[in-house]
Amino acid sequence: MTLDPSALLAGPRGRRLCLEVLLAQGDGPAVQRAAWAVSWAARPFDEHRGTVIAFAGDATSFVEPEVSPAEAAIALGAVRPHIDPAVLDTALAVAVDLAAYWQPPSGEDVLVTTEEVLAALEPVAESVSRDPSISWWTEPVARAAQACVFWESKRSSEEPLRARLSRWRASMEAEETQFATEYAGQDVSGVWWSTPPQDLPRSTRARRGGEPLGLTLVEDSFGWETARVQPVRVPEGEVIEIDGPEAWARLCRRHPLVVTASRRYVWEMTTGRVGDWVQPDWAAVADEAVGVHLTVAGYLTTAGRVVDLGDGGASLLAGWGPDETFWFDTVVPSRSEETWSVDRGASDGRWRRA
Repeated sequence: MTLDPSALLAGPRGRRLCLEVLLAQGDGPAVQRAAWAVSWAARPFDEHRGTVIAFAGDATSFVEPEVSPAEAAIALGAVRPHIDPAVLDTALAVAVDLAAYWQPPSGEDVLVTTEEVLAALEPVAESVSRDPSISWWTEPVARAAQACVFWESKRSSEEPLRARLSRWRASMEAEETQFATEYAGQDVSGVWWSTPPQDLPRSTRARRGGEPLGLTLVEDSFGWETARVQPVRVPEGEVIEIDGPEAWARLCRRHPLVVTASRRYVWEMTTGRVGDWVQPDWAAVADEAVGVHLTVAGYLTTAGRVVDLGDGGASLLAGWGPDETFWFDTVVPSRSEETWSVDRGASDGRWRRA
């Protein structure tokens, strides 16, 4: 299966990936000019601009440069991208880390939706989609090479998995009722994610000598520098693959859970859409599969995007990492647990076994 470049540019994280590919082309003059142009062109679109500090001269006389999307597109077009695994890994990690579904989109994420900048990113999407090193982005769950990542002292619950799913659904129904009654009409929301219960086992594939993707592909990371990694053996049985918006839509239609009241405000804020919202009922999904896997391609084309379900309803995939699988059945250790840490002294700053 190949990645469609138009599908890549239809997803918020896919567009951001293409932008970050250009900005990851070293520190040459063209890249520096492009980064500068993007930064200033994005500011009018950013609802959280912050403060600009003038480091030279009189700060009171500083005038922000006015850079249009067309000018930013010209600067980006002057960068000649070299696509290789290191660039793609860096761009993917940044695009994932900058995901935020609980607030309006960043100025850069709005900028890349403009006609001019989107056109400048089309050649990048074409190049990325043709690169042989991304073949694994569309692959199903790698059952033979899975590992769980535990940050700091957090561990999975000991509660039986079915009990966790039942408790989750009861909590979701109670939250929806509460927001439909107690908070009706108010600009408040419940949780913003649409993943299976957060305390279910979840894992990603291990690459590069055992390093799991869950160490580097983290949305809104907290700057952790150590983690525990547990290689696991996963259950036999069907794993549902989310490889794009249509797969997510089918899951929502097959097992709908209405979350309009509890998600209305936050999902409207992050997408601009007003209307009814649905997400999958994971307790029901668990009756037909042992797990659900989000491919990297599925993440880039779907996460943060309004997925139309017809009949006036829509859904949002939010809070789910690329290549991450949530398991509805038991996973068991396959090797000893390991401690990994970021090697700040190395030039690549990669995670390594401690």
